[in-house]
Amino acid sequence: MTAPINVGLGFRVANDSQEAIRALDPRIELVDLSALGSPKPIDDAGRQALLERIAGVEVMVGANSIPAEYFAAAANLRWFQVINAGVEELHANGTLARGFQVTTGAGIAAGPIAEHGIGLMLMLARSLHTSVRNMREQTWERGFTSQLAGKTLGIVGLGEIGRAVARRARPFDMRIIATRRNPGDGRDPDCDEVYAHTDLGELLARSDYLFIAAPLTPETRHMLSAAEFAQMKPTAFVINVGRGEVIDQQALVRALESGQIAGAALDVTDPEPLPPGHALWSMPNVIITPHVAGAVEGYGHRAIGVFVANLQRYLAGEPLSHVVDPVLGY
Repeated sequence: MTAPINVGLGFRVANDSQEAIRALDPRIELVDLSALGSPKPIDDAGRQALLERIAGVEVMVGANSIPAEYFAAAANLRWFQVINAGVEELHANGTLARGFQVTTGAGIAAGPIAEHGIGLMLMLARSLHTSVRNMREQTWERGFTSQLAGKTLGIVGLGEIGRAVARRARPFDMRIIATRRNPGDGRDPDCDEVYAHTDLGELLARSDYLFIAAPLTPETRHMLSAAEFAQMKPTAFVINVGRGEVIDQQALVRALESGQIAGAALDVTDPEPLPPGHALWSMPNVIITPHVAGAVEGYGHRAIGVFVANLQRYLAGEPLSHVVDPVLGY
């Protein structure tokens, strides 16, 4: 008898998506690990049951927030498909070093995140956030605003999200420059210029809008701090949809208060949620959204679609897409 392929589902998966997984191979047996993705606390009995079930799992799909103890119990795990783009938690708790392949959900929400970022840039350029505040106060206040056309957009991290932003910014007649680990010859179909991360200072000095889409790693933590803000234009804006810890938040507050930069739009903060009374809440030149750039309808179906495509490769013995480098952490 052919051995089963036990596939663990680390979150609640719709019936039609379960059928799509089973249809790939008659050997597939689905293992319910959905409690791992539930916001409800797991009691001792539930925890023990999950630890026993996960022991026989060969493949698993789930979020990056699954505690390390469950991976420690997954003695037969050969591949974990993360439904998120970032894997910094798995890197920090040692899961990436356990020997099984880890692939990310990079690109699942790249489009919605890019739209969110473009929306934030438009709000900053047209002072729409100021108009919303004035409306609440019933204040009719007029003034000159800016436009995106002719401005330079600097993208830190030209991955799936960064590239989606570049493509959506092009119709606004912006000049687009970016950094990436391997810039090649500096030419790119979606950007006017591409720099190495070591040339970040050049990008900072030229950017009117600085878009942060870099993953969180030991190298990128506090990538933007006081020295970096000092290199930026006083008319420049920072947009962060990546991870809050990429920015030294205290240095950002000081740069905003002193007028070193013009403003910021943050979908991510450090910590999350941003504590009540924090200075960023009340700054007139700041827009805050509660880490919702990638929260799009149908995310679960999208994630399973990515997983199914990768599972086909796995079953065929082909290389998987979006494999994480355990050393780099992304």
